[in-house]
Amino acid sequence: MRQDPVIAGLSGLLQKYRQTEEWLRRAGLPAVLARLPLSLICLNYCGMLFGKTLRLARIATRIHRWLLTVERLSQSEKARTEMIDLDGGMRDDIEATKRTIESLRDLCLGVAQLFASVGHRSRLLDKVQQMFTGVVDDCCDTATRLQQALAEHDQRALSLLRQMQAEQQAADASEAAHAARAALQTAS
Repeated sequence: MRQDPVIAGLSGLLQKYRQTEEWLRRAGLPAVLARLPLSLICLNYCGMLFGKTLRLARIATRIHRWLLTVERLSQSEKARTEMIDLDGGMRDDIEATKRTIESLRDLCLGVAQLFASVGHRSRLLDKVQQMFTGVVDDCCDTATRLQQALAEHDQRALSLLRQMQAEQQAADASEAAHAARAALQTAS
């Protein structure tokens, strides 16, 4: 399996900073100061991850609103046959979004493992990472529920449309039969 370029690049960078930390310690710098460059990179990453968490939370909110909309449409008498996703395009788009979010989670977990691999532990990183994975899980769960709601709505809508079509065909056939009887009676 090919390693992600971001992970590979960051891995090399963290290894260099770890070597710099060791060199600074051997040069007599206190451990706290020697570790400062690596700590600053971790702090910068935590800030970036926090920003991604906030943006992902907004996406999760939108997905949740879409779910509520689909549920309302399914319950509305007038809209029960609207918004049918015949080709599954909406569900496919939601699935692609979920895969993208899950790959972002894997990437972020990989970065956290890189920090651990060079011996850097951070409670802030652990906390931000936990927050991020919680938002990812919530987002993916809501997206899955939205996919299921769309599929159920489509099944009900298609069933109703088929029923309406059958009723219309029966009414048309009945009307044609009455017209034929009336034509026979007039012809006689």
